[in-house]
Amino acid sequence: MELQKNETDRLFVEPMVPKPKVSLNTILFEAIGQFGRYQLRMVMLMGMLSVFTAFSAVEYMLTTGRIKTRCLIPECETLEGAKFSPPWILNAVPKIDGSFDSCHRFKPESITMRNDSCPAERFIRNVTIDCTEYLYENHNTIVYSFGLACDEWRRSLIGSVHTCGNLLALPITGYISDNWGRRLALLFNVVNTAWMGCVRYWCSSYYTFLVAELLKSMFSGGIFSCTHILVMELVGPKHRVAAGAALSTCLSSGHFLVGLIAWNVPYWRNLILILYAPLFLFLSYYWFISESVRWNMTKGRYREVESFLKKVAQVNKRELTEKFQQELKETVNTEEILKVREEEHKKKEPWLIVAVFQNKEILKRCCIVPLCWITVALIYSSLAINSVNMSGNRYLNLMMVAASDIPGYWVAVLLMDRIGRKPVIIGAFWTCAACQLVYIILPKSMYVASLSVYLISKFSIAIVLMSLYIFTAEMFPTKHRHSLMAFASMLGRIGAIVAPLTPALLDGTSRAESRCCYSVVPAWHLDAPSCFASCANDA
Repeated sequence: MELQKNETDRLFVEPMVPKPKVSLNTILFEAIGQFGRYQLRMVMLMGMLSVFTAFSAVEYMLTTGRIKTRCLIPECETLEGAKFSPPWILNAVPKIDGSFDSCHRFKPESITMRNDSCPAERFIRNVTIDCTEYLYENHNTIVYSFGLACDEWRRSLIGSVHTCGNLLALPITGYISDNWGRRLALLFNVVNTAWMGCVRYWCSSYYTFLVAELLKSMFSGGIFSCTHILVMELVGPKHRVAAGAALSTCLSSGHFLVGLIAWNVPYWRNLILILYAPLFLFLSYYWFISESVRWNMTKGRYREVESFLKKVAQVNKRELTEKFQQELKETVNTEEILKVREEEHKKKEPWLIVAVFQNKEILKRCCIVPLCWITVALIYSSLAINSVNMSGNRYLNLMMVAASDIPGYWVAVLLMDRIGRKPVIIGAFWTCAACQLVYIILPKSMYVASLSVYLISKFSIAIVLMSLYIFTAEMFPTKHRHSLMAFASMLGRIGAIVAPLTPALLDGTSRAESRCCYSVVPAWHLDAPSCFASCANDA
């Protein structure tokens, strides 16, 4: 949607400087083609890397996943020979949602002798206390390794730190890419992601793991942006939306593979080695991919540009003429002059933030668009993160939720040009909201129905995500589009940072509800007064 003339003023009008007769895009794509064999090869190479890059985006959901726990009952068992679900467990531990409490137990009577049958008479069943020692169902995640049983906030914090690292990746990667090239930025991030991912195998404490996760995500977060730029700079405008959807499809395929691999290798230390060690193989991309033609142009490397374009034209079975090479040099020189004049023009303009506040329509859009991004990021990330906490097989749940993204991307591509951007976004938003409300109502025993509406929710929000990239770019004037889009996207990360904390918020709410009929007191204060009577009166 283009801005109407009456919606902007002189602050958002392009500077009156002469333009080249033929645009650089036109010259490039007339010479090498909009989409040929070389572009297809580039999409395939970047797509393969995107699959492995996607491992980093969801791996933490499994390596930091919950483990079922319960209190060790020293009056009835020892740690060495304890069974996780003995027949007497509900005599010593409160019942919650058809199972037993993970973090509390009944207060014991003052009896010191151990009784293996553990009768209910040995406990004060209207008073609960915190666990002093935990028993774990398995040892597959860092919850066991770092003692995070019932410490939902510290477990969930790893996800937020991961998202913060992705946020820091954008300026770091941008600086390296602009100064030393797209290819070097890509390989720099790949190598550092590989070794930082693998080094977590040897982390022996929660805080070293947290720091390693932050550093790893700082590098992995910049890989996809490099692959996206390298592809978009080679693919013609007519095919860019489809190419973007193809790369997004590869990302979701990588998410699917993580679930499949983790299903077969559940132990977290072995899993991260399997996921990250293959990234070292992508160092070979130094010889398989070429530097960005546009970056070479900005650095005045015309010999490299000419050599590269001849290579692309040969692969695409096209021919570069002398006329083309002359037009290319003239256009590049003209655009360099334009950049200098635009920089001079910018010095006379007010700051962008001042210009925004002086234009009511742009100001309104700068307020609404970030809210859309925050909402989409929160919902999309939360649905992915909480899929591993649903009933059923956590690995299968993650695989199915990841797979539901793929048709969502392509449905968005097909519908946007046919029925418009706004109907697609609004319809998908409402569908997602309705499915989530239905999911809340459905009982946990209806696993198939719950999973189905959950998958439709993820499918719908994937449609919104794909559509929002295009729609919000069209909301801003060309002159400041990149800056205003970056502003909206950066604020949208707030939703992505909050999303990993939603399991902790949900866990806190459910625990508060479970205490309705019990008095919960600290393990070190066994004589704390009971509130059982007041809970009974409230009920």
